[in-house]
Amino acid sequence: MKQMYYAAQKRSISMLLLLCSLVSTALAQQNINGKITDETGGPLPGATVVIKGTTKGNVSDIDGLYSISASTGDVLTYTFIGYETREITLQNQTTLDIQLVPTTASLEEVVVVGYGTQTKKEITGAVANIKSDLIEKAPVSDIGQALQGQVAGVNVQAASGRPGEASNIQIRGVGSLLGTLEPLYVVDGVPYQNNPNIAPEQIESIDILKDGAAASIYGTRASNGVVLITTKRGKKGKIKVDFSAYGGIQNITSGTPLMNTSQQMYAEEVSLEALGRDPLIFFFSPNALDYDSDFVADVQNNNAAIQNYSIGITGGTDELAVNFTSNYFDQEGILINSGFDRLSSRLNVQFNKGKFKAFASLALTEENREQEPWSLYEYAIAQNPWQPPLGGLSSQGNDFELPADNPILYSYLSRELNNIDNRTINSNNIALNLEYEFFEGLSFKVNLGTNQWNYRRKFFRPQYLVYTPEGDYSPTASREDALLNEDYTFTRRNVMENILRYSKTINKHNIELTGVASYEKFTSEQIGVGIIGLLSNDTPVLGAGQQATKPSSYDYTNTLSGLMARGQYNYDDRYLFSASYRRDGSSNFGPNNKYGDFFGASAGWNISEEAFFKNAQLSFVDNLKIRGSWAEVGNQSIPAYTYASLIESGVNYLFSKEEILANGAIQRRYANPNVKWESSISTNIGLDLSLFQGKLNFTADYYKNDKQDMLLPRVTPPSGGAHHPGAVDTYSPIIVNAGNMTNQGVELSLNYKNETSKGLKYGLTGTFTRNRNKITNLNGINRGYANGRPTQSLGPNVDYTTYFAVGYEAGAFFLTENAGVIKTEEQLANYQAIEPSAQLGDMMYVDQLTEDSDGDGIPDTGNGTIDENDRVYKGSGQSKFEAGINFNLAYKNVDFYLQNYISYGAKLYNGARMYAYTQGRHLDQYHQWSPQNPNSDIASYRGDYYHNNVRARSDFFLEDGSYWRIRNITIGYTLPSSVMDKLKLTKARVYATGMNPFTFTKYTGYDPEVGGNGISTRGVDQGNYPVSRRFIMGIQIQF
Repeated sequence: MKQMYYAAQKRSISMLLLLCSLVSTALAQQNINGKITDETGGPLPGATVVIKGTTKGNVSDIDGLYSISASTGDVLTYTFIGYETREITLQNQTTLDIQLVPTTASLEEVVVVGYGTQTKKEITGAVANIKSDLIEKAPVSDIGQALQGQVAGVNVQAASGRPGEASNIQIRGVGSLLGTLEPLYVVDGVPYQNNPNIAPEQIESIDILKDGAAASIYGTRASNGVVLITTKRGKKGKIKVDFSAYGGIQNITSGTPLMNTSQQMYAEEVSLEALGRDPLIFFFSPNALDYDSDFVADVQNNNAAIQNYSIGITGGTDELAVNFTSNYFDQEGILINSGFDRLSSRLNVQFNKGKFKAFASLALTEENREQEPWSLYEYAIAQNPWQPPLGGLSSQGNDFELPADNPILYSYLSRELNNIDNRTINSNNIALNLEYEFFEGLSFKVNLGTNQWNYRRKFFRPQYLVYTPEGDYSPTASREDALLNEDYTFTRRNVMENILRYSKTINKHNIELTGVASYEKFTSEQIGVGIIGLLSNDTPVLGAGQQATKPSSYDYTNTLSGLMARGQYNYDDRYLFSASYRRDGSSNFGPNNKYGDFFGASAGWNISEEAFFKNAQLSFVDNLKIRGSWAEVGNQSIPAYTYASLIESGVNYLFSKEEILANGAIQRRYANPNVKWESSISTNIGLDLSLFQGKLNFTADYYKNDKQDMLLPRVTPPSGGAHHPGAVDTYSPIIVNAGNMTNQGVELSLNYKNETSKGLKYGLTGTFTRNRNKITNLNGINRGYANGRPTQSLGPNVDYTTYFAVGYEAGAFFLTENAGVIKTEEQLANYQAIEPSAQLGDMMYVDQLTEDSDGDGIPDTGNGTIDENDRVYKGSGQSKFEAGINFNLAYKNVDFYLQNYISYGAKLYNGARMYAYTQGRHLDQYHQWSPQNPNSDIASYRGDYYHNNVRARSDFFLEDGSYWRIRNITIGYTLPSSVMDKLKLTKARVYATGMNPFTFTKYTGYDPEVGGNGISTRGVDQGNYPVSRRFIMGIQIQF
């Protein structure tokens, strides 16, 4: 009984304490009411008020009124887009009115401009900035893919969909006809020879110098623009760890439609009947009806895996801060025997002590590529479907039994799948920046950098012996001896820059002077070795070879020295001026043209800072600036040793009467000692507008770039002594400065962000680019420099499709114009006057007006034959305009991102379709013209790869390449802070992303994004490796 009494007493005491606690809590919690207003006293609907350190909060209504329950001592945080955040520690108030002031953060945001920084408000050139949060939204290995559609004036096209392949990045159009097309990359102040291929997770920001004035400080290398990459820095505070991971699948969105077995048999019978022959399908393949093989599907790896893991560690004190990031990316190819993986780590350290600053960076990267066999898609398309599939072949050791229908063609595919083509790249990059301020305004800085890039390729082609089903050996279908080649490239680039900077403010006058003395040295060593014949396919090493091939090597050294001076002047944030001069010397040129002088100047006027503007009651305008620039920049990226005569080995001589064979070396090509810099004259006019406390930002630019003295390969006559049959393009040309070209266009960029009264944050970003590229001079040639063969495996007899031509885009299509299929005897009789061998079912072409019959100087008749003179302009692979439209939404813990990309007006040559036509395999040819199908618009198949019905010079295979692509759809969810507190995390987010999930286009090929080499094969779809779409799931954690 006593125990029950004590138990009841304890319960009573507990209830009493709980009641006191509730009363205390009730007394401590108080309802806070108030109004949130802007700088004019007007209400701010949708402003957020949150108790700091919690997720408890509310938003103001349309009148700016709010209410929240809080306790004494709580810190209330007030935020609104475009305004400064305020924090108030609650005391005994029950009413708390808050006034927020506009932020100028967007105008004061620091942008890297090369050898220094400026605020957006001070910039007078065309400079774009991309932050890490936007870069990391795309699940890609290449930063170029992350930039597509994000920056006006920056064109990004996938060279192919091959894993690890870098995109073609062109800033304001085509930069050269023969030299490099890509911009200069500068990472943490150190220039790179090529795309540095940095993991997107390691990048803090990217600044792109688009106009000549902004880029001219880099002189000889800046004609194609400059991409400045800043990697992530250490941040003051306790150590934070960020971990992210994603994984998903990739697949092919479309393909070339081919006939199945029954359709192919019918089409073959129709074709052979027209040629007066009988089908021999069952003679060679008695079991033909047993198979309906899909060889294209056999070489595809649909739903290929992709995965990425990244960890970042940062922390530090006022004096020392460290950031370490490591990333592993692994991507299987959507074609078999292809893939890419990369392990990359970077350590950045910053040290500040008094007037001394230091920054050091060390990056290590290893990349491994497995590349699919050459022309894999074409060989898969060519196979007849009634043959056994690749997985159904009989084999014993190195002996393979192939179908007798066409064992040579079949073995082109089957034996190549046994090849091993592995490529490994090891690179390391070291940067060291040391800066000392002697006194206020005067500082000296040294940039030291070195990067090494080492490449190894192992290409093994095993012995492959082919036998027919009857046991007969087929030497033409076999590879009798195994082949092994190993290639090595070792490169190093060393950079040293001395920078003296002085800045001074006198009343409203702000002056900054910068002087730079730089020296760079680039060395490259290439070695190639190989053997023929191995002891066994199981011993693919050089030491097991039976016979060595002649080794090859190539060493190259380039040095570049430069002096640069820049002056910047700012008066009262109203009038802005900048001028620069750079003198560079490059070892790529001969003594008479080694040095080049490059000038740049720009000016800006912040109209919104003028008194008359401030008095105009336009308070909603934060900033209005107009700017203009002019500059000359150069291009030293030309073929090495163009100015010097080269003595080359590999030419053997016969000596004496006995004709003794000895190795020899001679000059095999002409040099041009007068070759000089390519140059570019750049002009730019721009406008920057910021409204509504930075919520709306608009930028417009008009530019014109005149490319002068561009290098071109002028072919010498055979009598000149440099003509080598089979290598005419290698030895015959002499490189001369003979071309001029212009790029002019308009760039528009719009950004808007806001928040509703319900707490929904949203943003819209749009970019628009229209660039007009035109060749203006080819040194007397109107049209030439052909390129753009649309197939790979059919050899050099295939027609070219693209040309350089005065008055047109670089790499424009010039094709013969088809006039449809010959369907009647009348059409046949008329066309045989042009093409005597034409038949019913053949394709007709237009005999263009190329002859002047009446002497008035105007062509008014054809020449009676279809030849090269009948080629006409049919567009180019360059789009007429591009646009990007991005949406951001965030509500409470949910976020949504949608990226759109539009390309309009480009023409694409469907090479995969053309190749399928040459093989008689395309599904269209099931409906080809025949006496039984006399109204067909599909020409009859004649069994000839080079017949006029399927010639590459025909515009029949040219299609509209316009497309609208949903580039990225991402939806994410961030765990509530209450959950993260329990898990001891500061951030936890899960998300799902679709990359290229939807593409809307009339193009019938694999994918309308066909970058090629960026100029002569841009828009020429050889179907070698299509761009894929991706679906991934990911997680981001911080603790």
